[in-house]
Amino acid sequence: MATAPESLAREVVAEEEPRVSRPGLAAAYMLFACLLFTFMALFVKRATRDVSFLEAAAGRAGFGALTIFAMARARGVSLRVSDRGLQWRRTLAGTVSMCCGFYALSRLPLGDAVTIGNLTPLLLAVLSPILLGERSGSSVWGAVVLGLLGVGLLAGVHLAHPAGLWLGVLAGIGGAFFSSLAMAYLRRLGKKESPEGVSLHFAAWGALLTFVASLPGFRVPTPTALLALVGAGLFGGFAQVAMTRAYSLDEAARVSAIGYSGVVFSQAIGVVVLHEMPTGRQLVGAALVVGSGVLLALSGQRKR
Repeated sequence: MATAPESLAREVVAEEEPRVSRPGLAAAYMLFACLLFTFMALFVKRATRDVSFLEAAAGRAGFGALTIFAMARARGVSLRVSDRGLQWRRTLAGTVSMCCGFYALSRLPLGDAVTIGNLTPLLLAVLSPILLGERSGSSVWGAVVLGLLGVGLLAGVHLAHPAGLWLGVLAGIGGAFFSSLAMAYLRRLGKKESPEGVSLHFAAWGALLTFVASLPGFRVPTPTALLALVGAGLFGGFAQVAMTRAYSLDEAARVSAIGYSGVVFSQAIGVVVLHEMPTGRQLVGAALVVGSGVLLALSGQRKR
C-alpha cells in the first residue's frame, strides 16, 4: 500500500474488450449495498459495546466470508481470482478501511461515522483519473458537488465534538481514503473477476488479519455481541457482493457517488430504530444527497 499514485497509474493497461457499462443496474446494486451496509453498521455499533473494534471487524469479516462462500456455492460461481496482485491491494485497502471505520463507529454516534465515511466518493472522484483512467464528465462532477453539499449539511453538527472524539473523526477520514482506493481496485477487478471471488478474498483474509491484531486485548464476546457480529457478517457479506457487482457495471466515480444514499438510509433507520428525529438542516441535506443520486442515474442513462 506504499506504492505511489504515479506508479499505480502506470499499471492501468488498455482493455482488450469494450467495457460493459450498465449505469441503471449499477445504481440499483449500489443502493441495495448501501442499505445493507447501514444495517451492518447498526450491528457493529451494538457489538462494540462488549468487544473491541478489531474483534468486531474480525467477526464481521469472518461471518461475511461464510455468507459469501455459501452464496457462491449455491449459485455455482467460481471463487478463483486470477489477478492476485491487484486483489491483494483491494483486500489490504479494504481491511484498513474496515478497521478505521469500525473504530469510528465505536467512538462516534452512528450518524457521525456514516456521514464521515461518505467522504469516499469525493476522494474516489479525485483518484479515478489517476488509478483508472476514467474521465469525470460535468454531470458526474455536478452530482458529486451536490452530494457533498448535502453531506456537509448533515455533517455540520458533527464538527463540534469534544477533543476525545477527534480520534474517531480522524479514523473515519482515514477509512474513507482507504475505501476510495479499495473501490478503485474493485472497478478494475470487476472487469475480469467474479464478485463472489473478490469479496471472499477480502472477507477471509480481512478476518484473519484483524483477528490476529485483536489477540493482545481479546475479550470473549457476550451472547448478544456474538449475535450482533453474526448479523453484521450476514448483512456485510451480501452488501459486499452487491457493491462489487455495482463497480463492475459502471464507472467508479458515478457508482461511488451513489454511496451518498447511505447517509439517507442511516438517518431514516435512526428515526425508526433509534428514535432520532432529524432536524430541518438534516432533511435539506438528505434531499441534496438524493438529488445527486438522481442526477447521476440520469447522466448514466444519457451516456448509455
